[in-house]
Amino acid sequence: MADATRKRPGQTQRELLHHGGAEATWGNLGLWPAKDYAAACQALARQVGRAAGLGPGQRVLSLACGAGDELPLWAHEFGVTHVMGSERDTALRSMAQRFTGPAIALMDGSWQALGPFDAVVCVDAAYHFSPRPGFLDQAHAVLKPHGHLAFTDLVIDGSRSLALRAAARLCSVPPGDLVAAEQRGRQLQDAGFVNPRCQRLDAEVLGGFTDFVRAQRGQLGSLASGPGWRRVAVTAALVPPARTLGLGYALFSACRA
Repeated sequence: MADATRKRPGQTQRELLHHGGAEATWGNLGLWPAKDYAAACQALARQVGRAAGLGPGQRVLSLACGAGDELPLWAHEFGVTHVMGSERDTALRSMAQRFTGPAIALMDGSWQALGPFDAVVCVDAAYHFSPRPGFLDQAHAVLKPHGHLAFTDLVIDGSRSLALRAAARLCSVPPGDLVAAEQRGRQLQDAGFVNPRCQRLDAEVLGGFTDFVRAQRGQLGSLASGPGWRRVAVTAALVPPARTLGLGYALFSACRA
């Protein structure tokens, strides 16, 4: 999900999404239903961690880790021995520093030079890596043999439409990387992965986020009139027509041979 991170008058996008819920700095579309935004974000991350088979003794690369909330989840709930977080946005990376410690580290440079890892995970951000086949090749290169990749991504059903491409651009998603789930699976195989799996989460993520934004707008009142909420409102408004045009959401996982 596109994210506004710079401070502006009033509350930021993340603060508004978390308003009335648990204090956190998560920033994804969430897996719904959930008691609040933080719980939904954590649920989506947990689903990715399970798909990657995270567990004790592993060294894990967490791509586009945002403000870092997912990093202690990998270390504490899944028991991962070492987590390396990668985030290009300097403001978010600075926020994630609070989670660093013996089991968690952050990197400033290119993650393509790191490795090998037992698993690579990417929660609700792979659609910003373009071209996607290149992203899959790079993930394969930093994995150990039999290591796992798990990520969520936007997919399309049926033929691409100009309207769907326009909606993707408004959400900062490269429209050329919107492909069918079956094609993404073939791209994983072309990159050297085996046993690609796809779990569709259209209603649980896209539909759930739209419903949450609608309800949250009522809770925010006048706070929703500021710039911090505008990007959220636009994204949520685009989701229903985009789904009608064939937009979907999927969790992909695969293993390096």
